[in-house]
Parts: sequence; structure tokens; C-alpha cells
Amino acid sequence: MTRHPPRAMATALVLITACSPPGTSGTGGKVAADGRIRLNFWTNLTVQAQADVIKKQAEQCVAKQPNVSVSFDAVPFDSMYPKMITAFRSGNGPDIMNTIEGGVATAQAGGYVVPVDDVIDAHGRADFVPSFLHAVTKDGKAWAVPDWALHQEVWYREDLFAAKEIEIPKSWDEVMAAARKLDDPAGGVRGFAVPMGAALVAPQTYYQFLYAAGVHTFDPETGEYALDRDRRKAVQATQFMIDLYRAASPPESRTWTWTDFRTAFVQGKVAMTMDFGAVVGLAAEQNPGMLDNFSVFQLPAPIAGAKPRGAIGGGYFYMIGKSHPNREKAAKTLVECMMQPDLAAARVNTRPVFALPATNSAAESATFTANETVRRFAPEIKLIREKTLPEWYRYGMEAGLNQLSGQIEATTFVGDQLQSAAAGNITAEQAFDNINAEMKRLAKVS
Repeated sequence: MTRHPPRAMATALVLITACSPPGTSGTGGKVAADGRIRLNFWTNLTVQAQADVIKKQAEQCVAKQPNVSVSFDAVPFDSMYPKMITAFRSGNGPDIMNTIEGGVATAQAGGYVVPVDDVIDAHGRADFVPSFLHAVTKDGKAWAVPDWALHQEVWYREDLFAAKEIEIPKSWDEVMAAARKLDDPAGGVRGFAVPMGAALVAPQTYYQFLYAAGVHTFDPETGEYALDRDRRKAVQATQFMIDLYRAASPPESRTWTWTDFRTAFVQGKVAMTMDFGAVVGLAAEQNPGMLDNFSVFQLPAPIAGAKPRGAIGGGYFYMIGKSHPNREKAAKTLVECMMQPDLAAARVNTRPVFALPATNSAAESATFTANETVRRFAPEIKLIREKTLPEWYRYGMEAGLNQLSGQIEATTFVGDQLQSAAAGNITAEQAFDNINAEMKRLAKVS
């Protein structure tokens, strides 16, 4: 999963806190004397195939508006946050930005974007997967239009499950039993990768266990701080993650990044791993023969018969920069055009399975369903759409837009504590207490 590096996010947070009064104009309100408008369109999709598709679509859509044109800029995450804030403050910010929910939270907190409920309603609010609208809602308003979905579940080897006569786990005890049964260090296959790279990877791994157990940073309904509401459950989730690492994960996975654990799974060195589906594209490039063995299941709740209370996810969204009403209208019209089902499906098909549509119409379109990889993984996509997408959260954003998500990703305190517990330097209970203390400090909770 591609995310911004911590230093870029930290810089953005400093800029917002120190320099950005709410209501600052985003793009300077510039409209030429003859009424011509040139929209600034930014995206964080820098992979050439993805950038080319979104650029072509933007140009096709803007051509339908008289006197409107578009300039396109693919901005990498390692420079996106400081570049975005600097551009907004100078009056040259993006009129449209295709970015993740963390970018939306940052821009909204700075007063640089406008609500987009009119765009959502024009498209058809009921067409969107509700959890994606929830993620970018604050103060009763939606601040971005959901484009496509990210999701995390357990990816596993069907061939190894069949050989060992293992059923899909229905509880954490069954997950552990399956991991132990599959674990074969002498044969070069470990049972379950538990990566804990301190930046980004560790919190994404950790929160999957927390959410399955019903532990959230903020209550999704009330917005109240809830990480330590049921400390027993939270400590249990922390302990299980550490126990699973010690029982069936490579020792070096304590510092693994995305590339490390995905490569291990694709190369057949681990039997299970939690991932956003990027293993599909990686296997297609590096080990195509392995694709027929891949499938997914939802990480179960701790106890059999209980329903997992959520999963970690994310997405890409379109936000509209605050400017002149005519510019905002032109930008919104362009985004409305790009949300046509076939266009939305073509965007997700640039990275199939990893990216899924955030609208039902795109998911049902012939463009999406005719894709070879989508057809190949149709059962897995069906499970993800039915189980994961309706109940995903991003740490710190369980109740809607919140900059805490960016603060978590701007630091390594979650990963540092989990790595320390995995190494035996502190207990799982101490790791949770330390994480909770820092989380409360960042969230300004007493």
C-alpha cells in the first residue's frame, strides 16, 4: 500500500498548526478576465500507467466544459504534504486533488477545501459505499468524493490449506492453530507473516487485530476516545499479535516493510499474511504461477461465532480547493464527469484487486467485470466487497476526518512499542499502555 513517508506528514502538520488560519483561500480565486479557467489537477498516483489514465480522463471530461482547461501534476507522497500546503498558501493550490483520506484531513483542517455534498448528491449518494463517505465527513459535511477503495484481509495459500486439511479459521485460536500447522521453518515456509516495520506497517498490522476485536481509537458513533474503553480487549489483541509473531512469523519480520512481507508471500516463504491485495500485482510480475493458489478470508473475531467489528482500510478521494465560485463549479463538474461508472472502473483496473471501486455502479460495470484479473479473483472481490468495505476504518478516523491519522503515520511510536514487545524487552500490556498514553497526548485527551 503506497503511503506518504513520516517526515513529509510531520512537515505538513507543523505548517498547518503554525501558519494556516481557517478560511485561507486555496487557489487564489483566479478567473481570467475573459472567463477562461485553467484548473490545477493533482494526484498522488505517480505510477505511469495510473497517472496516464487519470490524466487522459481529466482531459476528456474538461473538454466538455467551454472555456475550461486543465493542467495535470502527479505529486509523489514524499513531497506532497509540504508542496500542497505551500501551494495553497501562495494561491496556487490544486483545484482538484486525488489523494488519500489523510490528505483530505490535512487540507480540511487548514481551511483549503470546500464541501462536496452537492457532487455526491448529483452522482447519487446511495451509489457510494457508505463507509467511504463516513471517512471524509466532518461537522456534518463531506469534504471529498470517494474514488476507489483500499482494503486489508488475510491472504492465504489455498494449496497449503488443502494439503494440511485446514478450514478457514473462525476465531483467533483457529488462526493460531492454522499458523502453527502450516509453519515449517525447515522447509522454508513460515505460517503467518506479522510485519512490524515501525513506519506505517506496524500500525496497519496492529489495527487489524484491534478492529476485529471491536477496539477503536474513537467511537465510530459518538467520536469519544475509546482506545482504552475496554483495556482488556485491547491488551488481548496486542498479546495475540505478539504471540502469533513468535509462533509462526520469521524473526526478521519484526522490521519488515510492505515490500518484504509481500515478496515473502509471493515467493512462497509464508503461508498467510495480511495485505491490501498488492500481492496480486506483485505475483503477476514475479511469480505468476503462484496466483492460482491465492485467496482471502476476513480476520475473524477473537471468539468463534462473534462478528469481527471492523477492518483497516483506506481509499483515494477527490477534494476541491477553495477558490472562486466559478472555479469551484468547474472543478466539481469535472469530478462529476470522472465518476461515471466506466471511467471509475478504468481507474481501478490500472491496479486490479489492490484497488476496488468505491461505487456500486463502477463495480457492476462491464469495464470492471471484464478485466481478466477481476474475473480471476471474482470470489475474493465478492467477499471483500461484502465483508471488508462496509466496515473499514482508518486509525484515528473512525468517527470521520481527523488529523490524528496523519500524526500516527508521522511518527513510529506504535511500531517502536510493538517491536520492543516482540523482542521481549517489554510486555504486550506495557506496549499497549505506552501506545495509549501517546495516543491520548496526540488526541489531547485527559
